[in-house]
Amino acid sequence: MRPSSSSDAGDEIDRQLQRLLAPSGDAQYQRVRGEALDWLLAHADDAYPRLLAIVDATEPPALAVLALAEFRRADAVPALERVLNESADPTVVMASTALAKLNVPSARAALERALRAERDQVVASAADGLGELGDPEACGALAAARRHPSPDVRARIREAAILLGCTEG
Repeated sequence: MRPSSSSDAGDEIDRQLQRLLAPSGDAQYQRVRGEALDWLLAHADDAYPRLLAIVDATEPPALAVLALAEFRRADAVPALERVLNESADPTVVMASTALAKLNVPSARAALERALRAERDQVVASAADGLGELGDPEACGALAAARRHPSPDVRARIREAAILLGCTEG
């Protein structure tokens, strides 16, 4: 039996990342993705930098964005903030969810900054993320965003403010 090499470990990380990012939504693949994520989390020191590099690329897979939050590392915030502000709409939603899951002050700050974005989907997703985060410290940022020109976005901002128990929203 040969000792495992770092190349073997890298190959296994690649296999698990492929399993994690399988684009199927059926129950079997959801189970496979869950197993892959569990494996990656158990090998976080080696797996996290590779997943972060995937998310930090242009138009990362939404599944990678969500998985990154499971590592609960604050250093993921810059990559997730970039995805929130620059990616296509479905991935924007995943980035706001991922930032909320991180539940660190820098993630809240990233979501608050996104409330000032030009794209409606970014602002609405940021408001949703702040609502999911559940930190009443975000009430001031939500109040400042309540004059957004889109009634749909204003409604999402109002919903987040209500979730946080803000007196104004």
